[in-house]
Amino acid sequence: MFRRANLFLMLTAAFLLACGCRTVQEARKIQEGKETPPGERTVTAEEAGLLPGQAKTLAELEQIAQQYHPTVRQAQLSVETAQLALETAKAGYQPSASMSLGYNRGTMNSDRHNTSTRTQDSFNGSLNLSWTIYDFGIRDATIKQAAANLQAAESALREAECLAIYNVRKAYFELRRAQELDQVAKLAVSQYQEHLDQVRYRREVGKGTPYEVTKAEVDLNQAQLSAITTANDIDLGWADLNQMLGLAEAPDYLLGEGEMQEYSLDVDTLMDKARNGGDAQTAILKSRIEAASQAIDKQIANLYPSFTLSLGGSISGSHFGFPILWNISGAASLAQTLYAGGNKLRAIKEAAVNLQALRSQLAEREQKLYRNIRSAVLTASRATKQLEVALLSERQAKENLDIVNEQFEVGKASSVDRTDAQVAYSKAQASVVTARFDFQEAHAALAFLIGE
Repeated sequence: MFRRANLFLMLTAAFLLACGCRTVQEARKIQEGKETPPGERTVTAEEAGLLPGQAKTLAELEQIAQQYHPTVRQAQLSVETAQLALETAKAGYQPSASMSLGYNRGTMNSDRHNTSTRTQDSFNGSLNLSWTIYDFGIRDATIKQAAANLQAAESALREAECLAIYNVRKAYFELRRAQELDQVAKLAVSQYQEHLDQVRYRREVGKGTPYEVTKAEVDLNQAQLSAITTANDIDLGWADLNQMLGLAEAPDYLLGEGEMQEYSLDVDTLMDKARNGGDAQTAILKSRIEAASQAIDKQIANLYPSFTLSLGGSISGSHFGFPILWNISGAASLAQTLYAGGNKLRAIKEAAVNLQALRSQLAEREQKLYRNIRSAVLTASRATKQLEVALLSERQAKENLDIVNEQFEVGKASSVDRTDAQVAYSKAQASVVTARFDFQEAHAALAFLIGE
């Protein structure tokens, strides 16, 4: 009888140990860090597929950021944590079991006048089962609260992905802006160099003045300074973009094509999209409000007693064999805290205040969201008109520069006139670049605000 009972207890222990072995192995593997996934470490450019000389479109860069940026990985792990919390809450419906095995060998002297060195064996074992049958909704509220927290974590993951994409888009357009402005600056340098060469030649043949040469030299140096600034902006732009991709190096890849979808510039339509599931922050707050509501139910349920059933069995003996002692026990308990200094009532009030605070945060978020959408719409509208004006100004400046160049060649325009025309044309070109990328960035902001 004992051997069968002992065998049963050992088999039970072996089964539970085997169930936990895989979890322990996975935890040890994570602890050792030998197979650390991207996001928990900085990936290389080669891992991300950023090869030298290869062009990457904006869409491809967005995918890289979603896969490898640490903030996205952190949000994924938060979702896993919330899933585990939900499973833990559901486990509250299941019974809990415990077991013990003991063995003792020693002397059994009880009289100091009659001692012996003879030793005896003794053993004991027990198996206990406990199950809470009814708790007035505490477990139900805990599960619903955990489910709401999981929804909030999933919304936070979507927000992290949207933010990673938005940051890549901003860095991409800023880099493209810097590259095109750099082209304008280099063109200006070449124009001013050409102008300086012409002024010096005119001075050599006696048709120019020292002042014109000096001014041309100053203009050239200022253009070169602007070119240095735009070149530095390109380097910083690459650094920003690589950081948004989750890199800690400067791979020699190229930028491919990328344009934003044009959104309808109607504030109310965009606000409806953002409010009804588009904005991740709004979704997070709504889930937290649901969790806070369930927390009130949980605290109220704590006012009531809990009903628990327990079942247990034990065996013991003085040696490995018969006879052995065995016992079976069962119990039912009804537990209720009569007074706890008002802590339970204060916990209910605290849960209610937390719910009110979250509702206020949701209202604040909606107001801020509307303001941000309206600002992005105004920026996009202004950029659209600014681009139209800039294109007209560029065409006018180019036509004026061509006229002044012809007049300068025949001596009807001074070097000052020509410099002014070149400056106007360069500014017009820069304005076109600025307006075009302001428009792209405004629509990127709109996409982020409405969760697309």
